[in-house]
Amino acid sequence: MGHKELMVGNKAVAYGAVLSRVQVTSAYPITPQTTIVEYLADFIASGRLDAKFIEVESEMSAQVSVQGASWAGARAFTATSGPGLLYMHHPMMGCRLPIVMAVVHRSNKSMQPDHTDLMAQRDTGWIHLYCENTQEVLDTMIMSYRIAENDRVYLPVALGLDGYILSYTAEPVEIPDQDLVDSFLPPFKGRSAPHPDMTIEEWRANMSRGAGGYGTQKAWIDHHENMMAAKEVIVEVDEEFGKVFGRSYGGLYEEYNCEGAEAVIVAMGTIASTARPTIDDLREEGKDVGLVKLKTFRPFPHDEFREMAKRYNAFGVIDRNISIGSGGVVFNELRSALYNVDDKPSVLGFHTGLSGEEVTPGMVRRIAEKTLEAARGPVEPLVEWV
Repeated sequence: MGHKELMVGNKAVAYGAVLSRVQVTSAYPITPQTTIVEYLADFIASGRLDAKFIEVESEMSAQVSVQGASWAGARAFTATSGPGLLYMHHPMMGCRLPIVMAVVHRSNKSMQPDHTDLMAQRDTGWIHLYCENTQEVLDTMIMSYRIAENDRVYLPVALGLDGYILSYTAEPVEIPDQDLVDSFLPPFKGRSAPHPDMTIEEWRANMSRGAGGYGTQKAWIDHHENMMAAKEVIVEVDEEFGKVFGRSYGGLYEEYNCEGAEAVIVAMGTIASTARPTIDDLREEGKDVGLVKLKTFRPFPHDEFREMAKRYNAFGVIDRNISIGSGGVVFNELRSALYNVDDKPSVLGFHTGLSGEEVTPGMVRRIAEKTLEAARGPVEPLVEWV
């Protein structure tokens, strides 16, 4: 029977691995991810998880180990944080295996959380899913394998949770029944080549020909097409998860209290939790501003935001990141998506929460009110630090 338990985000990650019947795991301890390794080791030692735990001496070794396990047909999992993720960059690049990795966000400039660690890996070809709370962490672990192992996708998934804010904060979590999870997530059937129409002989014959192990540019074309196909799969999986377990997260994004809104703010991760009651308060005050929680960053929902642009006159993007020399990553992605839209809405950028800076309801209110002002006329500056 399913049950509820008070648990921290890192334990929810490990519990998700148990429920997903992970067969091989390898992770190197790094703050604030370390306790995921400890929970998994305990689950395996106690017999709650029938899996091989590979002890390694670095994050790069952990990444290579789970890739090897996935090649061999095992359902594989790893986890890391901040500089540990950067250390994994080389083997992550171009990986086309259905691995799931939890990234417990840690800033690249401090021990505290922001999204610069996972954003730094945005071009490696991994699906990126961001989690708002501990329940979503556990549920996303299960959904991630269903997405990754789909034949239309067959790509690795990184799920992000804010360090300390989620990793070490306890919340009540509903743990589903194992039989129900098994009905939703069937056993993993690996394949010998990353493309379903390619035999292992063709794969081996082309191993030395270019990026990704086959062809040259074709490898990148196939990888990109699978990433774009993942959008539809992510939505399908989220909808089915909602029917089976009674919880849904919007797939690519969630619109919250947006009906009749003139403007919306866009937030990811735990900032969305801070924003919800603030948006409720503003709506009660008669201010027509809503929240779009961005769940899926890669593949980015370009078409979906273009459809939203027909309904909203302004977007205020909250970036818990910065691409030095360019600006907010989500801000720039969204502006690019709307470039060819007629009657383009205003897009404002707000940097906040970097290096663990607290994001308060007052900050969100200020962002939302300025975005609503932009829906009705020009404002300056378009980008600011809050």
